[in-house]
Amino acid sequence: MKGSLTRKLIVFYLALACVLFLVANTVLSALIEKSIYEKHEQTMYAQTGIVMRGYVERYYDNRITVDKMMESLQPVAELLDVRILITAPWGKVVGDTAPINDAVIQFGETDPGFLEDTFHRNYYNKDVVAEPVLAVVEPLTHQYTVKGYVCLMVPMDTIKGEVQDAVYEMNWYYLVTMLILLLVFIGVYCFMVVPLKRTIAAAKAYSMGDFEKKLTIHSRGEFRALADIIGYMGDTMYRFKEYQREIIANVSHDFRSPLTSIKGYAEAIKDGTIPPEQQEKYLDVVLFEVERLTKLTSNLLTLNTLDQKGMILQPTEFDVNDTIKNLARTFEGQCKKKRLVVQLVFSAKEIMVVADRDKIAQVLYNLVDNAIKFSHMDSAIRITVEEKGRKALVSVKDSGTGIPKEDLTKIWDRFYKSDSSRGKDKKGTGLGLSIAKEIITAHNENINVISTEDVGTEFVLTLPLVLPEAE
Repeated sequence: MKGSLTRKLIVFYLALACVLFLVANTVLSALIEKSIYEKHEQTMYAQTGIVMRGYVERYYDNRITVDKMMESLQPVAELLDVRILITAPWGKVVGDTAPINDAVIQFGETDPGFLEDTFHRNYYNKDVVAEPVLAVVEPLTHQYTVKGYVCLMVPMDTIKGEVQDAVYEMNWYYLVTMLILLLVFIGVYCFMVVPLKRTIAAAKAYSMGDFEKKLTIHSRGEFRALADIIGYMGDTMYRFKEYQREIIANVSHDFRSPLTSIKGYAEAIKDGTIPPEQQEKYLDVVLFEVERLTKLTSNLLTLNTLDQKGMILQPTEFDVNDTIKNLARTFEGQCKKKRLVVQLVFSAKEIMVVADRDKIAQVLYNLVDNAIKFSHMDSAIRITVEEKGRKALVSVKDSGTGIPKEDLTKIWDRFYKSDSSRGKDKKGTGLGLSIAKEIITAHNENINVISTEDVGTEFVLTLPLVLPEAE
């Protein structure tokens, strides 16, 4: 995958390996070489002091001969792995632990200024040494007079060998470090990239409608949280898809039934199958079905508006008692058909609330409409309003079929209808309670239901009271 995190990790690892290798074999190698040279120079400088104090000073004090001095210095040179030369003040070599030839060596003639400097790297003089050496020169001062010089030499090949060994060892450390870093990158890949890839794959599957793919992340932390969110989103989308399918099925069912009836009766009237004296009866059925379609369409438009624009409220102060009285008059015709009595019980003559009057009226209309539809013949519907603290409690109670216990949590779902509802209420849309719930929730208020089968149902909602100015 172009630009994938895996490729970026690989490129980053290889780039880091190259950079570290270059740094190790340039900067670090130079530092190692410098450190080794300085270490040898300081060590040899300290050794010149030992040679002078232990042996050469005794020679200049005439306590030992040159031969005796060099005989004593030979094992010291072998122990220290250096070549020791003793010169006169003018540069003549008077003693050498490893003479090249029998010629008399005069530093003052062959290398002017050699004895004036302390440290010499890559020093080469064919009369003195057979190969380049690192040399350290220290003057011997006796009784405030320079009596001669002590020179210690180490072959450059020896030092370069130490540098190569150190660089070789450093490269082994580099390989071990890169191996550890490789394990770290593998761990990063397993604990970060793999969960991320699984999450991406699941999100991609969900975006294409495949909600059966399960997302399982065993790690903890942010990736687990992200996986849980993606999984929850997938479950939500799956439920929404099922809900959408159910909505389409319900809408199709609720539209198909009345349209079939309207078409059938219209064709029967047109071709004369229904005699003129019975046409009025069937026209009433057609009007009933048209009213049902009108109500369903109106509710669908209401829900679509809520989904697209959200709930836009226009709160005002109004008397909820007055709203309920007007509502009761609206349902007089339906109540007469079922011989229902509507009882209005108010705790005060006037109860002022703050809410969107039209939307609260719609909520109450849906609740009373439901109560009428599910009430038994010759029963009563009781609507009460009472003040409790800062709230007005509005109750709509019927003595009807009731709601099964298993359906109480589903009645707020859109298009939900229990089996009894479908059998007894051909006019219902299954949207009234859903609309009521959304309106009350938008007001930050509550609506609850209490129901017992074959006894009745009571809906109770809260509205904010208009409080006195002092409060």
